[in-house]
Amino acid sequence: MANQDFDLAGALKVRPAEADDAAHLHTFCFPEKTKTEVTQELQADLESEGQTHRLVAESSGYPIGQITVSKDAGDPEVAQVANLAVSGPFRQLGVADHLIRAAEQAAADDGAKTLEIELPASEANVIQRYKDWGFVEKPLVILQKALDAEEQEVVVEEQEETNGDEIEATEAGGEQQELLNA
Repeated sequence: MANQDFDLAGALKVRPAEADDAAHLHTFCFPEKTKTEVTQELQADLESEGQTHRLVAESSGYPIGQITVSKDAGDPEVAQVANLAVSGPFRQLGVADHLIRAAEQAAADDGAKTLEIELPASEANVIQRYKDWGFVEKPLVILQKALDAEEQEVVVEEQEETNGDEIEATEAGGEQQELLNA
């Protein structure tokens, strides 16, 4: 039998999440989580007193995708999107596009002028998809310091071993050292 192409038509509705959506979100979007985890996370969003909006994409009465939009605690003109998830069979049908547009509208309705998302640099494909939706990278540097005592001892030992190299760099008048001395 030869392959046949079919035109499928269906309705997609994006709406606020409801407590009853937890089981289907677990099945279609978050099978790696337990049903209890999905239920608790959804309940927390629903009880957030408007700080977080969870939107679901519904097809044939079933939530097959979702996204959250949260107000920034420090800046009322900024909202964060997170947890965009679409069930595998629906990913090529533009469901995520509809969820992003609905998230933009929900954020704007709450007074936000900017929508943000934080992603690890290793997620190149996801980053590119958000760029396709009009997001741009912010110049941001994240520095971290381990506070575990054992890790600190290792860092100190490594610094002592390379101390001679650092002295040479300082004598050469490195730009970073100048900034530290300013």
